[in-house]
Amino acid sequence: MPFLTSRILLLTFISLISLNAESQSEADQKKQPLKSLIESKKFAFIALSATSKKGKTVQLSPGYGLKIDGDNLQADLPYYGRAYTTTYPPDKNGGIQFNSSDFSYQADTTKKSGWEITLKPKGLPVSAIYLSISSNGFCSVRINSSDRDPISYYGTIADNTGQ
Repeated sequence: MPFLTSRILLLTFISLISLNAESQSEADQKKQPLKSLIESKKFAFIALSATSKKGKTVQLSPGYGLKIDGDNLQADLPYYGRAYTTTYPPDKNGGIQFNSSDFSYQADTTKKSGWEITLKPKGLPVSAIYLSISSNGFCSVRINSSDRDPISYYGTIADNTGQ
């Protein structure tokens, strides 16, 4: 009986190693298209929720996000938080909305096979946008502004058409 038990344990161990190798290759296959999008600078962030500096989280309607298309950065995100300056007449939607072709883009890989991307638009009240992207396509975005409290968003990464 001990021989049979050790043989079953050995076969179970080999099966687990095999399954782990298969799931690792599946993860690599899923990661490759995401890596291509990030390297080509052609992807969209689809926002699902927003969290203010005070910790209030708001679930968002579809349609909000960031779009990076090579040398163009477009943002359409709602804002929940404290603004230090206002415009006259007041902005009706008060969100973070801009379209810019003057920005820097820096992408670094993380230890857990994800990416940290820093975007710094020039000539806008938004001073920096930080994206933390996981290898499975989930993303958190933090936006720092010169005239508002910082805000964070959570969502997913897709191709630049937003599909």
